[in-house]
Amino acid sequence: MDRTLVLDPIGKPFQLFRRSKDEQYFSLLLRQNPRLKLHELKQVQAQLIRRALHHDNILITKLISICSDSGTMDYAGLLFNYVKEPDLILCNSMLRGYTRNGHFELAILFYIQFILREFIPDHFTFPYVLKACAAMCTTYLGQQIHGYLIKNNTVSQDIFVLNSLLDMYFKCHQNEAAMLVFRQIAEPSLTSWNIMLASFVTSGDLNSARNLFDEMPQRDAVSWNTMINAYAKSGQLEIAKNLFDETPERNLVSWNALIAGYSQNSLNEEALSIFSQMLKSGIRPDNATILSVILAVSPDSDVVEQVIAFAKSANSLSVSTGLLTLYAKLGRMDDARKVFYEIPEKDLVTWNAMIAGYSQNQRPMEAIKLFREMQLEHRIGVKPDGVTMVSVITSCSQIGALALGEWVHAYIKKDEIVLDVFLATSLIDMYAKCGDLNRARHLFQEMPTRDLAAWNAMIKGLAIHGQGKEALEIFSLMKRNGVLPNNITFVGLLSACSHGGLTAEGLEVFNLMQNQYNIVPQVEHYGCVVDLLGRAGQLADAYEFVKRMPVQPDRVVWGALLSACQSHQNVELAEEAAHRLIELDPKHDGNYVLLSNVYASVRKWKDVAKVRAWMRANHVRKTPGCSVVELAGVLHEFMAGGRSHPRSEEIYAAWNELVKRLKPMGYEPDTGVLLRNLNEEDGEQALYHHSEKLALTFALITSEPESPIKIVKNLRICGDCHRAIELVSKLENREITVRDRNRFHHFKSGFCSCRGYW
Repeated sequence: MDRTLVLDPIGKPFQLFRRSKDEQYFSLLLRQNPRLKLHELKQVQAQLIRRALHHDNILITKLISICSDSGTMDYAGLLFNYVKEPDLILCNSMLRGYTRNGHFELAILFYIQFILREFIPDHFTFPYVLKACAAMCTTYLGQQIHGYLIKNNTVSQDIFVLNSLLDMYFKCHQNEAAMLVFRQIAEPSLTSWNIMLASFVTSGDLNSARNLFDEMPQRDAVSWNTMINAYAKSGQLEIAKNLFDETPERNLVSWNALIAGYSQNSLNEEALSIFSQMLKSGIRPDNATILSVILAVSPDSDVVEQVIAFAKSANSLSVSTGLLTLYAKLGRMDDARKVFYEIPEKDLVTWNAMIAGYSQNQRPMEAIKLFREMQLEHRIGVKPDGVTMVSVITSCSQIGALALGEWVHAYIKKDEIVLDVFLATSLIDMYAKCGDLNRARHLFQEMPTRDLAAWNAMIKGLAIHGQGKEALEIFSLMKRNGVLPNNITFVGLLSACSHGGLTAEGLEVFNLMQNQYNIVPQVEHYGCVVDLLGRAGQLADAYEFVKRMPVQPDRVVWGALLSACQSHQNVELAEEAAHRLIELDPKHDGNYVLLSNVYASVRKWKDVAKVRAWMRANHVRKTPGCSVVELAGVLHEFMAGGRSHPRSEEIYAAWNELVKRLKPMGYEPDTGVLLRNLNEEDGEQALYHHSEKLALTFALITSEPESPIKIVKNLRICGDCHRAIELVSKLENREITVRDRNRFHHFKSGFCSCRGYW
């Protein structure tokens, strides 16, 4: 026989064939190349047309099957339209393609408008149509098919069709109809049982699911994993673990279900322990495993580097986003940024994760800068949402940038981002922390519905402004609205009483929390009470309270006591508190600075020198003072004693002149502290070169006369600066707001809103 070497239509050497057997040739070609790309499919079709085979149902069916696998169903439709006399097999192939690629509406239309008019559906047709009905919840059509199956005894006993019908009824929430179908199956297959099991689980009926599981004549990995996953998701982890231990054959899905259950229920150590066991068993994690473990990992976890290595090797957007989230959790923002910029096509979740990472790591300027970059991406489909804006608003809160916060608020309105309760609460918190308490009140009053977080935000906002009585009024209103407080509420209330000098009221709130609301005090609450008593000068009572605490005092508690000792010059108690603090955290500069200041306040210079020696021995450096002032939407930063600002010479000269005007009003710098450099500021050459004084002077010489000034400082404002700013507010007729590490100070006409409580 005459045989000739023929090249296949995509240009590769193929096989020897008779020229008269083109149909066999193409049939074998398509069978051996099931993953052809679109341009290759077009080449094959061109060859079919050339050989007059484009009406061959068998070859077109195979081409359409390849289209189904590759997701090119638009091209499959064009191929189908070329066929003059399609058969049911070809139509079923089209139906399979539509359902497999999620084109459920097209599948239903194709079934109704073409198959039902031309053919009698068979047992291959119905599973595809029922799958589409399940996805679209088209119960009416599913019921019609059910009626047809009852009339047609041949098809009605096909187990694949019945399982599809069973699945359709459950997914369309027709549970009674589904149960009827199940009872009518003469011999349910394992798939039938698993469909029933999954349906009970999906509807939240775990008891029925467990009863069915126990009744099953046989179970496979799907059965076991369905139950493990169900109990894990519902938080019944002991039962999930027992099932996991009983599973005859664990696979990756089994491990993932248990790890995810522990992780999502914040049982992180257990999740990581199961993960370690999984690795020892020789099973390699997939993307789902990595994402669950990332949620559970903490900075001191033993498996941190392993998780990072697995995440780096995964080629997945979700895992890359999870990795940068993990880096942010670990405080490794440079690594997070590297991952972020290596992602070629970032989605909204990725942008949000990176912006949130900067915000959570107290790097607000970078968060805001990245948001600006995101706005450019908005043009190509990445649109900021409420989650984005919460992180941006939090960043504005951290730096006290009111003008920027107002711009963000305007952006939310302009871009029509839904102002839900979470976003509104963030705005209330931002306005309060940026010094505009009136705007915070207005937003709070306008909220149609307020959750507990909104009430807490308003109470905390009032607290940092020293508005203790108003905070208590808001609490009363909250109770009248039937909202139950939580432990965060009482931290805010106790802080408000402390900053407002409401000692008796604060102690009453502390008792109310325990006796009326049965909230067990946490160390934060005890810290607030110590601060409350200490600010009121009741140091002996504060110390006794610390000794009677049922929980171990932490840095916050001893720090509150030490701060009070500084204010009231109690050296003996300050030494006790400072030594406890240094035991807990020997590297924290504030502990040494406060004790040093206590010694300096009573002129015990030898002890001051001893504290400084401790700092050098422990390699502790003082945090430099830093203040930020916002003018015309631009943030200006000043370091204590710094001269990096382009107008620094002018600023220093202006302050010196201002001091000359303040002295006749009674201002005298603490020269003793000045000469010995014993203040909180790092590297200052003079007491009157504290960062807030530099920021204030810059604002005075650049802003309009009598316009308000807002300053944010990273440390607690010292007594000398506090007194100086009081006098400046009177001298210059200015309202000056300073937000320090602890609270807001509103200076006006020579007085401060704190009334000495800071």
